[in-house]
Amino acid sequence: MSVTTMKTVPSILSAFAALLFSCTASAAPGWIIATPGETVQSGKELKLETVRPDEKTSWPAILRLKLVTDQKTEIIIFQPDPSTPAKGLRATYAAMLPDLSGQIKIELADVASNRLMLLATTPEEQPAETFPETVGKADQLRGDASALSAHDPTYFILGARNGMNARYQISFKYRIFDKDSTPVQWLPVLKQVYFGYTQTSVWDLGVDSKPFHDTSYRPSLFWQKRLDLGESMPRYLRAGFEHESNGKEGINSRSINLAYAQPAWRADFANDKSLIFAPRFYVYTDKADNPDIARYRGYADWLLRYGDENEWVLSSALRTGTAGRSAQFDLSVPFRKALFARTGGFVHFQFFSGYGETLLDYNQRHPAQLRAGFSIVR
Repeated sequence: MSVTTMKTVPSILSAFAALLFSCTASAAPGWIIATPGETVQSGKELKLETVRPDEKTSWPAILRLKLVTDQKTEIIIFQPDPSTPAKGLRATYAAMLPDLSGQIKIELADVASNRLMLLATTPEEQPAETFPETVGKADQLRGDASALSAHDPTYFILGARNGMNARYQISFKYRIFDKDSTPVQWLPVLKQVYFGYTQTSVWDLGVDSKPFHDTSYRPSLFWQKRLDLGESMPRYLRAGFEHESNGKEGINSRSINLAYAQPAWRADFANDKSLIFAPRFYVYTDKADNPDIARYRGYADWLLRYGDENEWVLSSALRTGTAGRSAQFDLSVPFRKALFARTGGFVHFQFFSGYGETLLDYNQRHPAQLRAGFSIVR
């Protein structure tokens, strides 16, 4: 990897993140509230981090918080948290939550503040250890609570580079062990183990007989967990093994095996949008079919996702190696009501530029490609 490339990619990511933070900050209300996570437990203490508008504004003796559910609206009194003294513009307040269930909306009752959407659960119905694949308010939808759930996006899109062509992808993940199963009772870490599968094809519709140019098959086995270690630390972690091959023989055979770790950071904004930064770092455990693939793919996928699952979502994936780099951007806009988190009907636009759009062409650079179509998982 060249020095110029190494400096350029992080600077682009930093600039992108700074721009998003600055844009949302300008529209934020005077008071800002935040919680440690997206779920709260009924009947338990909730700590509320509060940011006051300026140093001239004094901290109140109590904070009155409005909680809105489908059934009722309640006012809860929060007291200063003695274990976390106020510092600068930040202070922590705490209160015991009443019996709640489902989605709740919270905001300060007496002054203007941002609004938070949280999922209230009872001790018996704590949600699965989900990875932050959804952004915005819809992150609270329990689309990952079932054993079978969405993994990578699922779409069908068309482009016109060198004649009509299509790209489509299907993907899912499966939680292998039930939380009440005997193996989990013996070894609790097994309840966070998943099998994932993604298949991506490029289809040359503009050529006689309309052949498939290449198809990648990516089964994986991984473990994931929510961390909540602190503001600057990753909120989630996924780690595992992945195989990728194109099922061909001879000189067109491509195959790699990876071991990877993927931490994830998440920032939620007052406009109900979120930014997820989830780089995936990997090492090649087997690349005999394509020994120089690291020169084009590198050792990391730099993944960003911004938006709101109820509105538009923009995601990007960047790869860089010593011999080349690639970039993919996906923009999706819903045209029907979501079925659950990340799943529904969306107009989907995809732009790809660089090396290795398919595994067969990992060391080939084609002209940039813009495609449009639809997706059912984004």
